[in-house]
Amino acid sequence: LIQLEEECYEYHSSMTHCWEELIQCNMDILSYFNNAIRDHNHSIPTKTCPALILPQKPLFSNFKDHMML
Repeated sequence: LIQLEEECYEYHSSMTHCWEELIQCNMDILSYFNNAIRDHNHSIPTKTCPALILPQKPLFSNFKDHMML
């Protein structure tokens, strides 16, 4: 019975440590993305879309020409 209690304690300690590491990892990732979003938002003027999202030229520039054929 004592050996079983020791094994349960070791398992519980191990799992607690793993969960704490996972929570810290998630917090670090969240912090990274929050900083990236904040930096991105501060680097663009208000009410404009970032240039990387918008295509440099229209994707369907010849759309009407192709539909008329």
